[in-house]
Amino acid sequence: MNPSPWLLAHGGRVFEAAQRWGIAPTEVLDFSASLNPWGPPASVRSAVAQADWTHYPDDTALRASFAQRHRLDPAAVVVGNGVSGLLFDALRIWRPRRVLLLEPSFTEYRRALVAVNACLVTWPLRAEDGFQPNFGQLGPFIRETRVDTVLLNTPHNPTGVAYPPEHLLEFVRTVAQHSVRVVLDESFVDYQPENSLIQKAANLPNVVVLRSMTKFYTMPGLRVGVAVAYPPLAQELRRQTAAWPVGVPALEAAQAALADEDFASRTRLRTECARRTFAHALDELGCTVFPSAANFLLLRLPRGTGTDLARWLEPHHVLIRRCTDFVGLDDRYVRVAVRDDAANAHLVALLVRWLEERRQAELTSSQDSR
Repeated sequence: MNPSPWLLAHGGRVFEAAQRWGIAPTEVLDFSASLNPWGPPASVRSAVAQADWTHYPDDTALRASFAQRHRLDPAAVVVGNGVSGLLFDALRIWRPRRVLLLEPSFTEYRRALVAVNACLVTWPLRAEDGFQPNFGQLGPFIRETRVDTVLLNTPHNPTGVAYPPEHLLEFVRTVAQHSVRVVLDESFVDYQPENSLIQKAANLPNVVVLRSMTKFYTMPGLRVGVAVAYPPLAQELRRQTAAWPVGVPALEAAQAALADEDFASRTRLRTECARRTFAHALDELGCTVFPSAANFLLLRLPRGTGTDLARWLEPHHVLIRRCTDFVGLDDRYVRVAVRDDAANAHLVALLVRWLEERRQAELTSSQDSR
């Protein structure tokens, strides 16, 4: 029996593509994984090179650094094996029965819910609403469907939409009155840190906020994430994580990344400029480009399909993220990472050629059918 598509669907399959194309992984131009093209910082590379991994890991220093950076009590901070690992840990603590998921959503969420035998309740996010949820309507819906846990992420993956933090906070506090818990994935919030709820979460007993250390700092192979929760809940979460979930090189890398504020500031500025230029160029081609607060863009193609485009790009050694495995999106949608200006311009130029080929093919087909 073949596994469900969402079990295997992720971007960033660079090694697989390189092997298929007979090239080095560094020759693959990857728009499918949303990683910072300007990372990792030199400080991170240096920290990994100098890490002494002859001793067992201790995450105390990283928890203290993260807490200091975000003005938190270190007791509210939990270090884990990436956001995905911490998500599984949080769900094991709560053992939810009915979980609300806003679709489309990151495909790993469904796998985590299957692992705890939770019943999935969905709420559709619609393109015509800008993929923004109506939090006022969600409250009554949660009560009607007897949901006990809500899984959210902002900026939202795969759309890039950022939820207004004041609306999100009001929602979290409202559902708490009905004993509903919230897991909030903020994997991409470093691009707009003012939208984060981690400081509020440390004082709310019904919330776990997940933060990625790997996407913004371009170190996905090191697998380190952070959870922030009300200290008693954080202690429970810490007990649930495996012993030594993060190795010494990853801990040292995360420490160095947090300390490199200049890199973070430059990344935000460069990403904002590159995203604006990239989105404008894609819009000029006739693509529907949805506003994004992250380092990726969701777009709807003016013609053709994401599957056809992905195949056409293969000889050019370019990967994009098709969206057919995201519930609520069809094959007209693709997600592309925001890379540096040269890479973005290269993809735009390829799209110009592909769209023209599609237009000519449609014209020929129309003439042949007369």
